[in-house]
Amino acid sequence: MDEFEELFNYHWQGEGSPYEQLSEKQWNILKAALKIFLEKGYSATTTNEIAHAAGVAEGTIFRHFKTKKDILLATIIPLMQNLVGPGVSGSLQELLVENEDLPLEEVFLIIMEDRQKHVQRILPLLRVIWVESNYHPELKEALMNGVILPSKKFFLRFIEQRQERGELRQDMDSWVLARSLVGVFAFYLISLSLFPDTGERQQNREAIKGIIQIYLDGARSSRE
Repeated sequence: MDEFEELFNYHWQGEGSPYEQLSEKQWNILKAALKIFLEKGYSATTTNEIAHAAGVAEGTIFRHFKTKKDILLATIIPLMQNLVGPGVSGSLQELLVENEDLPLEEVFLIIMEDRQKHVQRILPLLRVIWVESNYHPELKEALMNGVILPSKKFFLRFIEQRQERGELRQDMDSWVLARSLVGVFAFYLISLSLFPDTGERQQNREAIKGIIQIYLDGARSSRE
């Protein structure tokens, strides 16, 4: 499980972990399940596969977790609360505060490059979260409350501040401006997953700069 060790260590080590009371069998089941979920997707994973990977009988799984969905929630929700959420909203807030005096283009470039690194680091996990949130309201709620809403709060305030400075259009709703940029960049990240480029940092940076410029051509205040 070396490929997934960073996820496990980041979340489950340290005082206060929600899994510190788990038995070794329960822990092995969750690790095995997460590994297969990330490799194959939740729907394509069977409890028999999880049992085999965990080194237990399939019946043992159901003595600890009533359904496969319970296993999904027991792995993904804590990771969203303790890895994805803080990694997204926490670092975003830090970046916005640290670079609040920089020109708009530079701040956007810093944020986008940082977000891209974070997304690529946990991309398999994000795929599972995104897909399964459409089918499981518990995951959707955790995604909204733990990731999207905290990030929205910080980024929206940043957009409003730049509107107040006259750097962005004041005749448009701040959330429309924020969501437009997020949408354009999200599509760029999806396109990288579907059509990988050479991966060279300079080419990637120029592509992001192009996205920022296209966005600002419509979003920038005419006073600029």
